[in-house]
Amino acid sequence: MGRSLLIILCMFALLFSSCVPGQLFTKYSSYDVSLSGPYTFLLYTGVYQAQVGTVIIMYPQRGAYRFQPNPPAYGWQIRKDVPGTTAMSEAAGTLGIRDVRTLRVQAIMHEGKAIGYQVSPPTQPPGYDIASYYEISYFLTKEKTINVQILPSPVYQEY
Repeated sequence: MGRSLLIILCMFALLFSSCVPGQLFTKYSSYDVSLSGPYTFLLYTGVYQAQVGTVIIMYPQRGAYRFQPNPPAYGWQIRKDVPGTTAMSEAAGTLGIRDVRTLRVQAIMHEGKAIGYQVSPPTQPPGYDIASYYEISYFLTKEKTINVQILPSPVYQEY
């Protein structure tokens, strides 16, 4: 009797865990982005706060979702009230890029709608390709907060 109860409880736990927020978000490359309203920038600089940014997660301040670094604070800077009309040029300047057209912009999607953007330097020169050094993941919480997690890539061998 005890073993069958344990099996039933495990089955319920599996069933309900599939309904809990926490899904991964999809990204797609987006080159023609029209932005309006103020945006918030989450700038990831890595180990050294004084270095040029590695990646920016930008999202509308009045949007339905809020992004936060996970784990919080270390290696991140937050900038609020960035006008949508100048957001891409400010992102380029923050990342140390002169030509906005060379930015690597990926829309962060949820249920078929862009809810934010991941902006990084171009993949050329080779030292700038963030995908080679980091894995960036997005997880949804019940409160419509998206935890952004950046971890060193296990495939990059030169750490």
